[in-house]
Amino acid sequence: MKKIYLTLTGLLVLSAGLFWLINKMTVRPGLISGNGNVAILFMMPLPLLFILAFVLWYFIFKKIHLRLPLAGGTLLGLAVVIAAGIYYQQLALERYRTHLFHVNKELHGREDWDYIRSITASLASPHVNSQYFNGLTYLLFVAATIFAGLLTYAIWGRQKNMRIR
Repeated sequence: MKKIYLTLTGLLVLSAGLFWLINKMTVRPGLISGNGNVAILFMMPLPLLFILAFVLWYFIFKKIHLRLPLAGGTLLGLAVVIAAGIYYQQLALERYRTHLFHVNKELHGREDWDYIRSITASLASPHVNSQYFNGLTYLLFVAATIFAGLLTYAIWGRQKNMRIR
């Protein structure tokens, strides 16, 4: 069990480091990135780290034999937290777009919402790294790994235990 905890801790620390590094690679408002979004290279391991973390959470829940009512309540709480976090991130992105709009208007003397939307519409844009890879989104990443592990345990692990008994 100690190995699982150490591995999970290592994965989460590595993920936090990647989130921080990607966040630091955000292009400042008013500037352009001639090389595109180099941070995409650091985004690539995150899906694998997510899968590994959720599998480790599953084994942790399996080892501690979490009761189904507690698992259900925790799943509901995590779902609410994740939904609220996504909603807040959308509001933050709109505030950031407004900020970029004002900076762009100040620098170039024109209003161009089409340009602002084009540079903030994709995860591949270096202008939104700080919006999608910050402390809150890291916590949402961790919450989603717990949710996935717990949901897998609640559905699959509990069914296997019921068949055995």
